[in-house]
Amino acid sequence: MLLMTAFVGSWLFRSSTAPLIAKIAVPALIVTLACVTPYQVNAMLGLPISAPPATLPAYAELIAFVAHDDDPLVDLWLRQRNAPPRAYETTLNSKLKRILREAQSRLSRGERVMLVKARLRTKRTGAKEQRAPDEPDYELADSFFSLPPKD
Repeated sequence: MLLMTAFVGSWLFRSSTAPLIAKIAVPALIVTLACVTPYQVNAMLGLPISAPPATLPAYAELIAFVAHDDDPLVDLWLRQRNAPPRAYETTLNSKLKRILREAQSRLSRGERVMLVKARLRTKRTGAKEQRAPDEPDYELADSFFSLPPKD
């Protein structure tokens, strides 16, 4: 519908008294923006952005999460430093499900939960190292919010 509106607006713009370059550039810009807008609206409205686990932040505070019923997906609300929380939609495997269950029990007790990307657990295959694809990307950081030890 947005693209159709852009085409109609562009078609009406052709009869204006603007210079030829404007008659070409403005409708092209309107159609391009109409094509790009649906992909950017989720980020602007704060809706979950689909992201593979590799592109999630290296460390972030878990605010909340919601698992989808039918799909193996989970919506994570993560906060980095003092920035506002960001919503991500990512795949849910059994190990991440276990980590989120533990995080849910901590959140219900009123504790803050920090997720940190797990160190790359690797398997040696000759001279190269490969990461197992089913390993979790996050683990809970136990001491992130605790006070430093007294000297």
